[in-house]
Parts: sequence; C-alpha cells; structure tokens
Amino acid sequence: MRILLGVAALACFCMVHIIKLMRMYLIIMDRKISFDRYVPAYLRATLVNLVIPYKLGEIYRVGVFSHVLGGFRTGFFSVLIDRFFDTLALVMILLPYQMFISKNITPPTVLLTVFEVVVLLAYRIFPPSYEFLNRYIITSKESKRSMMALSAIEHVNGWYEYVRGLVKGRYGILMLFSLAAWILEIAVLALFYRLCGQDFGVSDFGLYIESIVSGASYETRRLYTIVSATVIALFTLAFTIRYLLLTRKKKDNRQEW
Repeated sequence: MRILLGVAALACFCMVHIIKLMRMYLIIMDRKISFDRYVPAYLRATLVNLVIPYKLGEIYRVGVFSHVLGGFRTGFFSVLIDRFFDTLALVMILLPYQMFISKNITPPTVLLTVFEVVVLLAYRIFPPSYEFLNRYIITSKESKRSMMALSAIEHVNGWYEYVRGLVKGRYGILMLFSLAAWILEIAVLALFYRLCGQDFGVSDFGLYIESIVSGASYETRRLYTIVSATVIALFTLAFTIRYLLLTRKKKDNRQEW
C-alpha cells in the first residue's frame, strides 16, 4: 500500500512540474528557445526556489531566464507573469475556503490577494493613464522636465506592450495550467501526508502555503521539501548532462563539416 502511495505521489509530483514547465514555456515560446536548453534551466531555477526560503529563489529565476532568453526585461517579465497566474489560481482556491468554510483569512492569503489586485489594477489602469499623460505633456509647455517625463512614460508603455504581447491570447490556457497544477499539488500533499501516517485537509494546505510565505517550518513540510528537492535535483542533473552531451555532439558535427 505504501509503495502504491509513493508511486502515485511521485507521478502527481511529476505532473505538477510538467504543467508548470509548460506554463512557463507558453509564456516564452515566442523567443524560440530550444526545449533542450529550457528544461535544465527551469529545473535549476525550481531547485533553488525549493531550497531558499521566503520565495527569494524568484530572484535567481529572473537571473536564469534573463541569461537564457538574452535580456533582463524578458526574464523579469516572464517570471512575473508566471508568478501572477500561479498566485491567482492559488488565491482562487484559498480565499473562498477561508472566507466561507474556515472563517479565518490568513495574513499570507491577504498578502497574495493584494499582490494580485495591485498587478491587475496596474495592467488595466495604465493604457488610459498613458494616453492622458502623453497628450497632456505634448500639449503643455515644452521643457526639459516634460521631455524627461515623456521619455519615462514611453519606456513604461514599452514594458506594458511587451507584457501584453507575452500574454495575448494565452490567458485561458495559463489559468487552466495554474489551476491544474495547484489541484495536483494538493493531491501530492495529501498522498505525502498519508505516507507519513497523517490526515490531510484544506486547512493543512493553507498551513503549508502560509509556511512558504512566512518561512516557518514544521516536520512534515521540512520532510516534503527535502524529498521534493531531491527529486528535482536528480532530474536537473539528468537533463543538464543530456543538454551538455547534445551540445558537444552538435559542436563535433560542425567541426566535421
């Protein structure tokens, strides 16, 4: 029975990360990055994110994807969009439960909800604000300060258009991927708790999320993190070696020509 639970937990765990991997790839697919190069980079960033508390591993993720995609702007906004949809799906699961069932909205849930609202408002408010400010500055008295302000909002508009291009036509798929990943994550945690001989409920999932945000730890979560990091580390090693071998093979083939 424990073997079956372990196999089921591993299968669900792999599915979670395959979905998350595909979600991120969907965001950056226009950059035409090879899958052989992308997968080790994703796994490496995921491993660091598991090991470093307070989600500070996201800074490393930005660095990894900035390098892989050839620019800080691309890496930063790709990670931000991925995090936005991941967090939105999580809030959609946690907030209704805490509002109507547990009757206790935790600080991390409030923090995540505020993050989502701020990002959504900024995305929706910027276009009309840009048009107004652009028209106002152009028609106002020309000065060095007004030209600097115009240049600044043009830069911000460039960022907005870039983000809009990354998500255009992909909202629904990104949202479905995010919801599916979190539902499977709950299944993985439930199976892992069973393996540890413990019961699991949505309140335990809320505790798990709260511990990630706050950096707090408890025995089951610590064990789950160790197991998760070990599995991801093995996959990272395997796909990195595969990528290096493929790169070397391509280099040898070019030299033969």
